[in-house]
Amino acid sequence: MTMPHSLRASVVIVGYNGEEVLGACLDSLGNSDVPASEYELLIVDNASADRTVAIAENFRGRFPHLRIIRNERNVGFPAAVNQAAALSESPVLALLNQDTIVEGRWLSELLTPLDRDPSLGAVGSRVVNGDGPRLYAAALEVLYGGICVVHEGDRRTDAVSGCAMAVRLDAFRRLGGFDASLFMYGEDLDLGHRLRAAGYRIGYARSSVAHHAAIRRVRASSRTYMFYMARNRTLVCLQNYRRKRLYLFVDIFAFFPVTALAEWLRSRTKKQALGWLLDARMASLRTGLELLRSPLAASPHSPPVAL
Repeated sequence: MTMPHSLRASVVIVGYNGEEVLGACLDSLGNSDVPASEYELLIVDNASADRTVAIAENFRGRFPHLRIIRNERNVGFPAAVNQAAALSESPVLALLNQDTIVEGRWLSELLTPLDRDPSLGAVGSRVVNGDGPRLYAAALEVLYGGICVVHEGDRRTDAVSGCAMAVRLDAFRRLGGFDASLFMYGEDLDLGHRLRAAGYRIGYARSSVAHHAAIRRVRASSRTYMFYMARNRTLVCLQNYRRKRLYLFVDIFAFFPVTALAEWLRSRTKKQALGWLLDARMASLRTGLELLRSPLAASPHSPPVAL
């Protein structure tokens, strides 16, 4: 398929066993105020075992620039986005979770700041839980230790959520894309670190609104969420901080116990959650010690392999 050079963006959706949610997501996207002829839609399916791909195929009539990439195994969220970035033929990647429903101005309001301000490397949406009004994600001020303060743009913005965000394709590619080793969770914070280190600012578009079906308390009862969220917070900090040994010492005795306790209290499966968090602790320490032993340990995170 040959794409016109006038496309404004590539909307990227990573699919995984999303037959119950993907249809509503695509329907809302198709009803947005940016015509589907002005962007390409890249759906990367991570070896779904349900009808996710079939549902995506049903939308070909509504999205003239739809491409579906099927993976033979689940390579994780960041690696799937990197696949889409390698194929993209537009200046901006707009990421959207499969379990979201976007409001009519979601895409236009997300793209406008990037059109107007070349200093912006990425812009995030306002993401609310279900019908709202509670925030799931917005602008993020990232404190030392990877602790995030969610706000409405009235504080420093260090990162935005990969749930619904846009990033300049040239910057994304130049920095090597997302860190695929994270598999899921934390890749957006890591990208925020690297974008800012490269001289870009991170923006927030409050009028770009997405409704997210996920509930943190429910997610905290799954091993996938608990393990990767806990492990990756440590790894993202280690990859991006200069004083890595100091950070790891503080993480062992303060940050990890406090953040793990918060997630454990949120979980509905306390006994299992404790085991998942211990697994995450051991995995982050193993990888962290390997990182400290590497020749690059004295430097901040070097970018992944270029796309």
